[in-house]
Amino acid sequence: MRSFQNILDNYRFIDQEMEVLRGLQPVIEPHADRLVEDFYQFLLEMPDTAAFLEDAARLASLKASHREWLMSLFQGPFDERYYARLRRIGHAHVRIGLSAHFVYVSMNFIRQHLKDIIIRELAAERLEESLKAVDKILDLNLDVIARTYHEEAMRKVFLSYRLDDALIRFARRFTFGLNLLLLVGLIALSAGMAVVLLHDVSLIFRGYTEKGLVAALGSLLVLWLAIELLEAEIDRLQGGELQLSLFVGVALVAFIRKVLIASLAHEDIQVELVYLGGILVLGLIFWLISRTERRRRT
Repeated sequence: MRSFQNILDNYRFIDQEMEVLRGLQPVIEPHADRLVEDFYQFLLEMPDTAAFLEDAARLASLKASHREWLMSLFQGPFDERYYARLRRIGHAHVRIGLSAHFVYVSMNFIRQHLKDIIIRELAAERLEESLKAVDKILDLNLDVIARTYHEEAMRKVFLSYRLDDALIRFARRFTFGLNLLLLVGLIALSAGMAVVLLHDVSLIFRGYTEKGLVAALGSLLVLWLAIELLEAEIDRLQGGELQLSLFVGVALVAFIRKVLIASLAHEDIQVELVYLGGILVLGLIFWLISRTERRRRT
């Protein structure tokens, strides 16, 4: 945060201008009460600002505070305490929810009325330096007061950004962990199906030829599917696209394996027809999705 002296230096607010402002105090003070009354009448005519001025006691307190601020423009001292007071004014406006737009509108009103008073009251030879000094002190006040709005907005954005960023980073790590878990599961499934396939093949050599062939064929299908899923997951982790056809393939292989088991168990023909119907429907869906995926890749 900038120091007030740094702000004064940036505005090139010199001792001579401070003296000019102090010399304007006796010129402005007789008009201060009238200016404050006109200012609050101006605010009461706008619905957005009038809503903050409905309480009579609060309005009286605001008028007194505003007159004090108005005269401080011509009194100083323009030091860190003055800076802290301006920041409190800004934070008070932010706290009650007054739009920064009305801060600029209000400062414009004050600027025009102060200039009108100075033009009426001062001799021509003092006008230029007096008007420049008033412009500079008002710009400086507006800078500090309006900056509190920016700081508040940035604070909210910064906190939101930090929270959003933390959640996103956590979600990414959590998702990556789940993907690794899925990858390990697919590896374990493939290894398990390889063991099952060896067991089914061994049935052939132990004299259960028909049972061994059918079981081995079913296990081979599941192992093939597990390998396809494993390769697809590896490809996806490396930036590839998710292949929807694989999920349909899982259901298709399950139905094919069911048909093989049903034929081995000599189940009712109607059950086998249901399985065959399922294979037909899933096969059609698998073909349509696969064709769409191939077109998208090309």
